[in-house]
Amino acid sequence: MVNVKESKKSKTTAHEKENAPSRKRKASGSLPGHPASKQKESWFMDSENYMYKELGVGPLTDNSQDSNSNSCPLKTSVEKTPATLISDNCQVPDAPCVMATSHLVNNSNSSSPQNPRILKSLPQRDDDFIRRRKKVLCRSGSSLAELLPDLVLLNIFKYLPKVVLTKCAQVCKKWQRIMESECLWKRLDLGNKTLTEGVLGQILNRGVVVLRLTRAEISSPIYTGPTSVFSSTKLSKLQYLDLSIANISVQGLGEILAKCHDLRKLSLESCDVDDAVCSYIGENKQLEVLNMCMTRGITDNGLMPIASNCRKLESLNLAWTGLEQHSLMYLSLCLPESLLKLNISGFRENLTDEEVTQLVKTCPNLITVDLSDSSLLTENSVNAIVGLKSLEHLSLTRCNRILPVSLYSLSNLPHLSVLNIYGMLPDGILQHLSDALGKVAINKCPFTKISRPTTGIHRTSIWGLRVRDNPL
Repeated sequence: MVNVKESKKSKTTAHEKENAPSRKRKASGSLPGHPASKQKESWFMDSENYMYKELGVGPLTDNSQDSNSNSCPLKTSVEKTPATLISDNCQVPDAPCVMATSHLVNNSNSSSPQNPRILKSLPQRDDDFIRRRKKVLCRSGSSLAELLPDLVLLNIFKYLPKVVLTKCAQVCKKWQRIMESECLWKRLDLGNKTLTEGVLGQILNRGVVVLRLTRAEISSPIYTGPTSVFSSTKLSKLQYLDLSIANISVQGLGEILAKCHDLRKLSLESCDVDDAVCSYIGENKQLEVLNMCMTRGITDNGLMPIASNCRKLESLNLAWTGLEQHSLMYLSLCLPESLLKLNISGFRENLTDEEVTQLVKTCPNLITVDLSDSSLLTENSVNAIVGLKSLEHLSLTRCNRILPVSLYSLSNLPHLSVLNIYGMLPDGILQHLSDALGKVAINKCPFTKISRPTTGIHRTSIWGLRVRDNPL
């Protein structure tokens, strides 16, 4: 049997459970004559909710959800990045939303009253919010010149004189590195300058191609200190070198030419050389122009490497070098066939008709020949010269043994334009010869130009190549 009390108790418990919510709601109400009880605060989920404002975040509005309804079918509360709310143009979905102070305080669409406590806790500036970092344009303490690219600075430095470049190299390490660029030092004019020990070595180390050292005083040794490593490891890039009338020792000249294997044109006028220097010259197999006028110290052993290796010579000047007759005979036999201009004047009794005849056979393409001050030449040499059909310029100044009658045979040269015969004929016969030769200009060029780097007033160029980058 079921206990009657237990059944009544269970029925009572079930009845209380059914009526419990109604009693709870009644308890929550205020009774008449009693003060109102404290009401509980409920969370009001709104786009303008204070909690969201205090945290600086908030859900998207209906307008933003409608705009993204095409791409996303479910209208969920998608958040945005800090830069998204501040900038109205860009909207990035699925990112946290951070609102600026102006959006929270000056929100005209907000219907909720402003809470002073919340406004006080908000940041006072927009800079306190997370936002995209701007690119730093200039570090503190750095100048505009340091921020310029190397190529821009290099183009600016090209217009500066070489003296200013050496001072700019002391500004900073970046400028010093740019100053070592070879394009700034390809052409250099150091004529009439005094170069102490090691200075010329530093210049050659920077890749100079065209260098003028006319009348310069150069101290030896050429390579000292850090540049001494260059003298044993690298070759110079010099192609055009003018050392005319330069005050330099044989040892210093040997140091320079020992590292030059790519010379095209070289002038050693009035310099002292030895057999070692001549052998260094012979290493330049691409040599085209060689000026050794009035050079002292040339011997037979020095001529051999030049004549045998420099087979592309086009212009050679050996005037007044004091070569012996056997040396001149060796030259007439071994000079390259490519030779176009030759000056062997000033040999007086050492140059004879035999050497001239052999020279015409060896170099049949000669255009310019200077045989001045050779007192042993006769009409036999003139007859041999007539065989040079390409001859344009001929100098026989003070060759007094040549008969004036033999000069009329020069009319057989079709391209002859200039004839120098100073001190050989009186004015009457000279005028008659001029009429016989027709268009040939007689005694118009007193000075020879064969192989010389500079002629006339042109002192800023050698062999037609300017040596200064700044014509301004």
